[in-house]
Amino acid sequence: MRFKSLIITLLVVLTLGSTIDADAQRQNKYQKRKAKNKQISSYRGGRIGHSRFAPYSFVGGSINALNYFGDLAPVNRPGSTDISFTRPGLGAFYGRKFHHSMSYRVAFNYGRLIGDDNTSDPTGGDDPSAASRYERNLSFRNDIKEVSATLQIDLLPNYGGPQSRMLINGYFFFGVAAFHHEPKGLVPDYDYQTYGFTPADGTPKLPNAGEWVKLRELGTEGQNYGVGTKYSPFQIAVPFGIGGEAFINQKISVGLELGVRKIFTDYIDDVGGTYFDLGAFDDNDALARIMSDRSVEPVAAITGENRDLVLPHIDLRNYFENGESYYHNWYNDTGRAVNDKRGTKAKDLYFMTQIRVVYVLSNNSRRAKHR
Repeated sequence: MRFKSLIITLLVVLTLGSTIDADAQRQNKYQKRKAKNKQISSYRGGRIGHSRFAPYSFVGGSINALNYFGDLAPVNRPGSTDISFTRPGLGAFYGRKFHHSMSYRVAFNYGRLIGDDNTSDPTGGDDPSAASRYERNLSFRNDIKEVSATLQIDLLPNYGGPQSRMLINGYFFFGVAAFHHEPKGLVPDYDYQTYGFTPADGTPKLPNAGEWVKLRELGTEGQNYGVGTKYSPFQIAVPFGIGGEAFINQKISVGLELGVRKIFTDYIDDVGGTYFDLGAFDDNDALARIMSDRSVEPVAAITGENRDLVLPHIDLRNYFENGESYYHNWYNDTGRAVNDKRGTKAKDLYFMTQIRVVYVLSNNSRRAKHR
């Protein structure tokens, strides 16, 4: 009898245990389903991954292409530039993703700007100022060394980790930058102002013909004589633009960025004021005189192309002998006088296009570490 009671008691205990375990499994399954539904209902972008955002750092490099708009652009319209003068540059940057939609970046960029009046239409075309630009015949190149700090705002936020990012994302950015620049000009073969449009055989070449010289130091608009604006080689810029990135894996992404630099100088091309009286240059400033007015040269300095103009002959030897009347009369005959405009007062711009590669520094795959 006792044995029968013991058997009945064991069966009752086992039955109750199975019922409790089944109820616990059903409750656990219900809690998991509830948590998943809650995660789906609060989804706000990106594939679902880690629900908690974690900051991370990244580094990268870029190939840069710089273009210029200013007094020596082909036409006097914003964005006018000659892409044939585009030259490659390099950049490097460090950044930190501190918010699901924002990053800050610190970068160094190098690139070269080139401008040449020879790119303007000598007939004027649809821009009457183009013909006068072509006749002016100024040119320059300028190596830009830029340090910037910018804020990047992503269009598609990422609330999770690297595996929950969107495969492609866009962004816009803005910030502040400081840059060093030094506009240079290519020295012609001859002093065409003195020896004319077609120098005779035996005319001596300039000792530094074919060299790039610093125009700022020459003071081509009379800056070394107290005239015009003596600009600094260090300037401030406001960078802004848009970009896009494609994510290769949890560590690497590649992208394209289109940026503009709003600057606060009109002398990134060494042109922004008025013509200085050529006769006022000292004898030992012959190169400054030559580089300040290149309208009488038969070829474009950078490209070497023959210029489609018939120009009068300037003989500054007569100018120095006879006083100011000869030189001033020549300018009046051609529609230009000393102190006439050499450039506009509008500030210059430069554009920076970048192909970028980004590498995430964090090695912790359990944390959000990619944009």
